[in-house]
Amino acid sequence: MNNIAFYYGHEAPIGALYGYDWVVLQQNQTTDARLDLLKQGSTRPISYLSVGEIAKSHRYFREVPEAWKLGVNAAWKSSVLDLRKPEVRDFLLERLVAPAMSRGFSGLFMDTLDSHLLTTEGNAAPEDFALGQAELIKDIRERYPGIVLIINRGFHLPEAVHGMVDALAFESWRGGYDAAGDRYTSVTDSDRDWLAGQIAHWRDVHPGIPLIAIDYVRDVASAVTHATQLRSEGFIPYVSNGALNRLGPTYPETVKRHVLVFHDLPTDNMDRSAAHRRLGIVLERLGLVPVYRSALEPPPREPVQDRFAGVVLWWETGNRHSEICRWLTAHQSPDLPVVTFGLAPAQSDCQSLLGGSRATSPAVPLTFDRQHSSVLNYEGGRLPVSRPDLLPTESGGEPWLIATGSNGEVYHPVYTFTKGGAAITPFVLETGPGDQAFWLFDPFEFLRAALKLRSFPAVDTTTESGRRILTAHIDGDGFVSRAELPGSPLAAQVIGERIIERFAIPHTVSVIEAEVSPKGLYPKASAEAEALARRQFRLGHVEVASHTYSHPFFWGAIEGGNAPRLEYTLYGYAMTIPGYHATPEREITGSVDYINRALAPTQKPVSVFLWTGDARPGQQSLAMVRELGLVNVNGGDTHPLPYDSGVAGVWPDARPIGDELQVYAPVMNENVFTNLWTGPFYGFRNVTDSFQILEERGRLKPIGIYYHYYSGTKPESLSALEEVYRYALAQDVTPLFLSDYARRVQSHYYSALRVDEDGGFTWRGLHHPTTARIDLSLYPDLDRSRGVAGFNDASGQRFVHLAGTEAQLYLGDTPSPGPYLRSANASINSWRRNRTRSGWQIAADFTGHQPLEVVIAGAPDCKQTGGPTLQRHKNSRGMVFSSQTRHGGPLELECR
Repeated sequence: MNNIAFYYGHEAPIGALYGYDWVVLQQNQTTDARLDLLKQGSTRPISYLSVGEIAKSHRYFREVPEAWKLGVNAAWKSSVLDLRKPEVRDFLLERLVAPAMSRGFSGLFMDTLDSHLLTTEGNAAPEDFALGQAELIKDIRERYPGIVLIINRGFHLPEAVHGMVDALAFESWRGGYDAAGDRYTSVTDSDRDWLAGQIAHWRDVHPGIPLIAIDYVRDVASAVTHATQLRSEGFIPYVSNGALNRLGPTYPETVKRHVLVFHDLPTDNMDRSAAHRRLGIVLERLGLVPVYRSALEPPPREPVQDRFAGVVLWWETGNRHSEICRWLTAHQSPDLPVVTFGLAPAQSDCQSLLGGSRATSPAVPLTFDRQHSSVLNYEGGRLPVSRPDLLPTESGGEPWLIATGSNGEVYHPVYTFTKGGAAITPFVLETGPGDQAFWLFDPFEFLRAALKLRSFPAVDTTTESGRRILTAHIDGDGFVSRAELPGSPLAAQVIGERIIERFAIPHTVSVIEAEVSPKGLYPKASAEAEALARRQFRLGHVEVASHTYSHPFFWGAIEGGNAPRLEYTLYGYAMTIPGYHATPEREITGSVDYINRALAPTQKPVSVFLWTGDARPGQQSLAMVRELGLVNVNGGDTHPLPYDSGVAGVWPDARPIGDELQVYAPVMNENVFTNLWTGPFYGFRNVTDSFQILEERGRLKPIGIYYHYYSGTKPESLSALEEVYRYALAQDVTPLFLSDYARRVQSHYYSALRVDEDGGFTWRGLHHPTTARIDLSLYPDLDRSRGVAGFNDASGQRFVHLAGTEAQLYLGDTPSPGPYLRSANASINSWRRNRTRSGWQIAADFTGHQPLEVVIAGAPDCKQTGGPTLQRHKNSRGMVFSSQTRHGGPLELECR
């Protein structure tokens, strides 16, 4: 254990907490999702436990008899408990410890062990209280032998008890906090004498048990220096504020990748906001993790400079946001830039965030001067002719576009400055009919400049081993529909024979229980349908998914959230099943149980849950899927087209809701391309235009072939599908299961990036990333890095291939000499490169889903020395090793 946090808040994004090995949390501020996800990511959640006191605000305070209370701690508004009483210890064990353990906490931080000294009885007989505390610790250790136990001070406890704990913490070694006066204090050497003696004794007697120093400083900027000093003294440091809701520095340093994103729609409509739909993908591809928040809610109550790289706003509605803007003004700085998109705010509090003079109404007509090369040269090519209500004038910044009014007044619709930037409507997007939109400037470059982003490797979700990821998944709709083909076969049979079995790449295949079950809507077709499902699920390149029981069209309706009135829907809230009212439990757990019991092979249960209808699940449904051990996918609306929308039509990878995460489909399905299945039924072939746009704009998404079984009902749609598959397989791709793609999205949101003193980057979190994007001016230093196989340039991006679970990436200004992996059509399990007298040796291992192809660059000649024999030839990309049959396995090379 190298890093620990004592975090008594709830607003910090979960990704930031992965920077710590252990995190002490308050039970009532920690969601079950946070507990589960932290543990899966190798960060151990530790429950805070006040042993000697109970606060008046505690949910169990009223249950504590007066006879158990010995006095009060006025500074913290709590009562001191009599630990000599067995019933008090039983209360702590059964009401506080046991629930924490049953929820999944990995240990306890036992605080307030010396609170008895605040009372007359405690000062008179301290040894009696020490024995009572010792009994409690022994009982906890006996009942929960594998948990982490940390004590705060507790120097007075018997030595035998000290040997039962995993760490000892103490507060105020160099920096203290006076809660009563809300004062931060510096601890003098003389004040530290007693504590220094206790610590010296501990080190002598328990040299293997770590010492944790918890110190307090007011200014976040001084926390790093303070923590470094504590670490140099042999302590594991945690430096925070008095409320312990500010995240302390880690070693190695945790890179701030999260961005606080405000929108002005209701919280439940975050996914309808421009901040999410337009900016989400831009932030993600910059390596940032958006944390969305409605400006209609109260501002955050916890610190922000400790966890956020900046703040982004997008005003759409013109609602008043003065409270949020006053809060932001107090926090805006060069270290926490604030970037404003959308409507120019009329409120003075919000205009103060723009970094210039007050925004005013310009005199028209306007003339324009483009100051940045990307303006009108990125996507949109026409500036608006409509008069904007308000435009700001910046001072001392970098204008990207200058507008001059007919009266000579100068305005700046798009600019950056020392504390952020602004891009004001209508100079952000060129809009067209419906939802068409095209960026009027390069949003990636603009946000990079406005947020003053430092260069760091970004987790990538589009590329595997240097090639674009290819996924294919099928929603179960239309499984039992009859095809307009000779013999009128079921659509599932047509898709199975013409697509799934013919194009043997990973497929994620789902069914709707009510369509295929003998107890569903089509009992006469059930036997044939179930047999087809079993046949497809048995295929080695198919993973099993559920598409619910009754295909809910509005998830809010079955979760008690927002949904349109029933009479305003086309098909109701779900498929009409007599006597059934849709519930999340039946749709999710019930359908998964049915598939596992009746359709899926024993060794291949359901692994993916595919959302239906509006694909807008709430936390309840997302949690249910996660607790089943499944990944979830579907939703979003990514389908850029030459005649529709460009990057502005690309949705982000995911929709975070609290600690839960919905993973969107990479690209939308044939329903969008066929005008909601009204024709033309060959329209899905146009998805290849979307694939091309997404690639040309910097590989924003994988190639995701996504459709329904009903595409097998018409000859035109079937031909379109075959055309799409042929296109996809003609590209340089690495096919993956949809579940693997979803885990790569999770690795972006549920991870922490750390950088050590000499520049080595590592990741901690739920999953380990397999690809990182870096600036084109940088290269992976293959001699210093570990678990880094090479890199490949594509679509103006540089993709670095990461192998294994402990990759460490160093960067340099020039390419490393010697051989490296340029690309492969398989995932890299392991990679090792060693210098020899005559050149280099490479030992690698791959897992793929097509006949293996590996391209080695950086060396004029490589020969295979181990692993099943592969064919070898050279081309412009490098030395190519390939197999006609083998999909992966070990590969050993000697290169000169």
